[in-house]
Amino acid sequence: MRGAVAILKKELKSYFYSPIAYVILGVFLFIMGVIFAKFVDIYQRFNTVQRFGGAQGITLDKLATYLYQNMAFILCFVTPFLTMKLYAEEKRQHTFELLFTAPLKKFELVFGKFLAAFSLMLIMVFVSFIYVFFMILWGNPELTIIGSTYLGLLLALACYISLGGLISAMTSSQAIAAIWTFIALLLLWLLQSLGQGITAKTGIIEWGPLLVFLSPLGHFNSFSEGLIHLKDVVYFLSFTLVALYFTYVVVESNRWR
Repeated sequence: MRGAVAILKKELKSYFYSPIAYVILGVFLFIMGVIFAKFVDIYQRFNTVQRFGGAQGITLDKLATYLYQNMAFILCFVTPFLTMKLYAEEKRQHTFELLFTAPLKKFELVFGKFLAAFSLMLIMVFVSFIYVFFMILWGNPELTIIGSTYLGLLLALACYISLGGLISAMTSSQAIAAIWTFIALLLLWLLQSLGQGITAKTGIIEWGPLLVFLSPLGHFNSFSEGLIHLKDVVYFLSFTLVALYFTYVVVESNRWR
């Protein structure tokens, strides 16, 4: 896996030697800061109401779910800006051909680029632990729920990045890659709502439940509630592996063009 490590280092340098990593990190923290401020306001209002016997059953963990779900959605907007350059930039600068002459296997190229984008996203998620620190100061949140939520975030990020990499491999335009990645991720999230209103059935296929299952939203919600189901883990891992495989196929097909 030396080739993958070399690609990982190269991509990380390209991120941090340009403004892109700092701008995206800054924008992400700003948006999450605004959402967290709203979260604090909601929590304080519920605390006030609880003192007078109202809002029973409202806990810090339930309110934290608001923050986690918004974080997962905001990352849908962030991902396209990180993945758009993975392959599209190589094609635009005509350096993609040079990678085929390098002593590395194509799956190492795909995996290395995936790891680079995933590592940068990990930094963003790690910085967001400051919100967890404040929640611990305020009360006694269930650390198991926080842990399962962050596990769900990491699995969801793997899906986002693998899909963004696949779309980037299919075009030489960073703008097109970013736009289509955002559209694809948004549609995947909307499948949850679309599927709930569909009762159509074709043979043994029930389209409503199928669309709900294909959406990452429902799978992530289970993690944010402290529930780790095998089907949700399998969904995220399968999605990531399938997207990486098709990325490999697309990259390999460029050898013969």
